[in-house]
Parts: sequence; structure tokens; C-alpha cells
Amino acid sequence: MKDHTEQHLDNLAKKAMKSSLLESPSNDFTANIMKQIEPIKIGSATVYKPLISKYSWFGIIAVLIGVSVYMMFGNVESSPLLETIDYSVISNNKVTDVLSGIKFSKTVMYAIGFFGLVFFIQIPLMKHLMNKRFNL
Repeated sequence: MKDHTEQHLDNLAKKAMKSSLLESPSNDFTANIMKQIEPIKIGSATVYKPLISKYSWFGIIAVLIGVSVYMMFGNVESSPLLETIDYSVISNNKVTDVLSGIKFSKTVMYAIGFFGLVFFIQIPLMKHLMNKRFNL
């Protein structure tokens, strides 16, 4: 009985396919579709704006040069600013005491160095990939 119903459905499907006509789109189907698609605005590219402006970089460099010149040529021993700062906090605390007792094996040091090297090699490669992807 199951074979009979499947054969009946198959014959019915064949008759339906023979009786239906092959439909084709109108002549201007592609033109109508292309009219409905909105064009991409090419002129609206993202403009690169750095996080730190040129004036800020000049200011940072000027401060660093000024401090360096003062430290080289100024009278650092008699500076009241440097005498008021307590530098013993940097060397005399519990964190530095605990961290000074940690010893790393040569294998760990080589692994850290290798991963650092690979990381810095990866940065230019990723930059090139992103430039290529965004066509910059």
C-alpha cells in the first residue's frame, strides 16, 4: 500500500510538472532590480584622526627634553623638589621583597623572549593584513 501511494504521488508530481509552464522573468528584470539597489557612497571614507595630536606630542617631547637638560646641567643635589620625594618606597616594600626571591629557569626565559619576539614580528604582519583588507 505504501508503494502504491508513493507511486501515485510521483505520478501526480510528474503531471503537475508537465502541465506547468516554464516561467521566465521580464526583459527588464535586471534593470528593475538594479534601480532598487542603493549605490554605495564612495566619498564617505573614514578619516584617520590620531588619539594624541601633534601639538600634544610636541608638548610631551618638550617636557622630556626640558627635564633631561635640567638633570644634566642643573644643580640636582640642591633642588628642593627632588629632596621632598621619598624614593625609599620604591626599593623598600613587601612587593619587591617577594618578587626578588622568584627565580626563573633558562627555558622559561627563552620562552618569554621567543614569545616577545614573535609578538613584535606579528604587529607589522597584522598591520599589512589590515591595510590590504581595507585597501589603505
